[in-house]
Amino acid sequence: MRLGLYLPTWHRTDRSVATWAEMRALARAAEDRGVDMIVVADEPGFWECWTLLSALAEATSRVAIGPLVVCTRYRQPALLAAMVAALDEVSGGRLVLGLGSGQGPGDPRWSALGYDGTAHVSRFGEAVEIVVRLLREGPIEFEGRFERVAAPDIGPRGPRDHGPPIWIAGARPRTMDVAARWGDAVNGGDGLTGAGSVEALRTAIGAACERVGRDPSTIGLTGWSRIAPWDDHRAGLDRRDTIAGSPEAVADRLLEIGAAGVTDLTCFVGDPDDGREFPLLTERAMDRFAEVLERVRAG
Repeated sequence: MRLGLYLPTWHRTDRSVATWAEMRALARAAEDRGVDMIVVADEPGFWECWTLLSALAEATSRVAIGPLVVCTRYRQPALLAAMVAALDEVSGGRLVLGLGSGQGPGDPRWSALGYDGTAHVSRFGEAVEIVVRLLREGPIEFEGRFERVAAPDIGPRGPRDHGPPIWIAGARPRTMDVAARWGDAVNGGDGLTGAGSVEALRTAIGAACERVGRDPSTIGLTGWSRIAPWDDHRAGLDRRDTIAGSPEAVADRLLEIGAAGVTDLTCFVGDPDDGREFPLLTERAMDRFAEVLERVRAG
């Protein structure tokens, strides 16, 4: 199982904001410590993810990079496909494309950005089909309820003939159906904490594959976990959605998740004295995560 690390890119009204210099230093430290992938969020008010991913491609040399996940509503699908191909080229084939629908219609950010928040899953399904087919097939004609393209030229192909791996976020049946129909892998919408949560994800994927007519053995399982590798009573130990404890205990649980069939796991880890839901990533937290990585590799 490959292990990734979430790089916080919070907005400036939050005291945990990271400058690019800080993010670059953390990305390089993560690469040096053996992390397999670095991901960033695509959220209004955060640093814009595609700009940061391009900079991360230049700042690193080995790790995979990607959005977890890019919201398909924020960019026109053909434009997004062109951006994907270009970044895959710039990164030397290290991009992993995560696609998601964004929050539900009640999210006030839709109207703040000038978007219609209704039918967001239906819009998501159309956008995903366009992006995937443009990357896999080349120019296509598509006339949907919400989206339309007429054989657009999205520019040169990247370094991989079929484009980067595509992980599609699925949580509820409709988004899971989109993921099962178009994804190379499903990225579970809920955090993974052990074999039981992986089995629940596998069951949901199996049901979606049956609905869309796909062999479930042809789609990968990826996900994310919130971890607190501290063996005292600091951040995360009182959260049921967090894998907490000593580096040995956390590593054992991650190995359990990998043995259950997850191929790629993104870890959210932060400073132990920052008690927020997504605490700030620091060098101290990175060092502790490196202990977990070492034990997972040995395991």
